[in-house]
Amino acid sequence: MQTRLNFPAIFLTLILVVLVIFSGCSKKSADTQTSGSNERPTISKAEQAFDMLQVQNTYSKHAYYHAYPQLYCQELEDIWVKEDGPNAETASWTNAQGIQIGMELIKKNYCTENMKNVQKSLDAISKIYPEIENIPENLGAGTGYTIHTQTTPIIEVAGDGKTAKGLWYSPGIATNTMIKNGKAETGGNWFFEKYAIDFVKEDGEWKIWHVGMYYDPTPPTWGSQMEMIAAAQPVEAGEKAPSAGGLEMTKPNPNPYETWSPKSVLKLEPSFPEPYYTFSETFSY
Repeated sequence: MQTRLNFPAIFLTLILVVLVIFSGCSKKSADTQTSGSNERPTISKAEQAFDMLQVQNTYSKHAYYHAYPQLYCQELEDIWVKEDGPNAETASWTNAQGIQIGMELIKKNYCTENMKNVQKSLDAISKIYPEIENIPENLGAGTGYTIHTQTTPIIEVAGDGKTAKGLWYSPGIATNTMIKNGKAETGGNWFFEKYAIDFVKEDGEWKIWHVGMYYDPTPPTWGSQMEMIAAAQPVEAGEKAPSAGGLEMTKPNPNPYETWSPKSVLKLEPSFPEPYYTFSETFSY
């Protein structure tokens, strides 16, 4: 008895076998990175692209939160590393006032002390304008705001998918309030700076870990960054704005804000984020 071969079925089976082998090879290529004779698990290009978008979204939330001083505490809860998490002690924020290390100190300055000043702002303004009731719903009244727009992002996600680095140019404006002779006077300025941020993934979500703010010198007629009222508390004329001092810092900023002059030498800093596999192999902002 002669057996007839089912050539279409055999051909289809061969195609399926080839596809399975090719798929396995492709997955291995996408998920591993060869370093010498060793292979290290590496996220795919698609995962990197998705993570870059999530990193951008995280920083964009900071730009929104930072415009509303009454929401600073909420910002820390939402997009920064956890206060009791594995990255809390190494979290840092470098700004014009200095360098603060650890979420405990960052929370004290950015949340606790800030909210005291936001309340003082409302206390002062409600006395001048009785129609502004001194109630929690009106927190933010009398408080200046700072807007950091974000442009020209450069984002690198680590090959292991656990950390990321980002650099943004951030032109911005700020407003402030001063109480003079029982009246509220307003002012403002604008400035140009760069945000350099390290992100770390906690429980599957991208969080802010290290922040470095690098200021471009601003002409004196545009207003001085050091004279801004970041905490936005109305002060009597002649008093020192709370943002210019009084906050606890771990150490001074080695590159503080400076007013521009014809003698200023501008530098392209900080360094651009570059491709890296794991955080121990790169620098920290």
